[in-house]
Amino acid sequence: MVAFSGVRDRLEGEEAARAYGFLNGALNIVPALAPMLGGFLAGAFGWRAPFWFLASYVLVIGLMILRFLPETRPAGTLAVKALPLVQYARILREPRFLAFTFANAGAMGMVLTYVSLAPQVLMTEGKLSALQFSIAFGANGFWIMLGSVLVNKIIRKLGRSICLAFGSLAMACGAVTMLAGMAIFPAEMQTSWALYMFPVAISVAGLAFTVGPATSFALEPYKQQAGVASALAGFIQMAGGSSAGLLAMALPVNEKLALSAMMIMGAVLAALAWKCSRNMHGTLTALKTK
Repeated sequence: MVAFSGVRDRLEGEEAARAYGFLNGALNIVPALAPMLGGFLAGAFGWRAPFWFLASYVLVIGLMILRFLPETRPAGTLAVKALPLVQYARILREPRFLAFTFANAGAMGMVLTYVSLAPQVLMTEGKLSALQFSIAFGANGFWIMLGSVLVNKIIRKLGRSICLAFGSLAMACGAVTMLAGMAIFPAEMQTSWALYMFPVAISVAGLAFTVGPATSFALEPYKQQAGVASALAGFIQMAGGSSAGLLAMALPVNEKLALSAMMIMGAVLAALAWKCSRNMHGTLTALKTK
């Protein structure tokens, strides 16, 4: 949340969208790369190695923050002395904020559903080894980061609204590809890793197109409440996404149908955000605290 509020303090518009895209790209590759890195460390140095690595990482990052991270809050920022419940309530009543944060939650829910179902689909049914599974996960994680880099270049040429439209289209195409694979290919091919990972690769490209622009649109009005708005947006993205993913996995359908449902939901929410982005008028600079 510190990073997101810092971006809001320092950047505006498309510059902010590109920064949010990088941040969300890094955030979303963690579930993909962490199992691979943890597996390699545990296999090479024992089960304690991942914990020593995390402790060392936290120490290094903490020192870097103390040394290099400046205060980004503008000089005229309104001070908040208590838990800003009134500001949270006011922000939650803004349709614009909800439209864009729900788009992020839908994309996050799709990724979390994919991550949760992947071991069953790829290892139990697809018979991939632990190493093969880690490679597939890692490759998809790097694909998300590459997509975020490409989106940052596209934003400069086409703008944020078009990127939201592309994100919706990509997630819809991922769902169609997943369902088509289930309908076209014979039963003996349904356990192939490709019939799961290729549609996922298409959909996570949609996530890369969605999260940066949607986050910048959601936080743009709240210059004086960057931290409050960032915290609320992050909560909705993670809690909403994980809750939707749990509901999808609880459906009495197979794994691919559950993931397809999440892809469709993400596409619909991104499309609503795109429609909202085309009707932007004006920018709020502050919310009353009482």
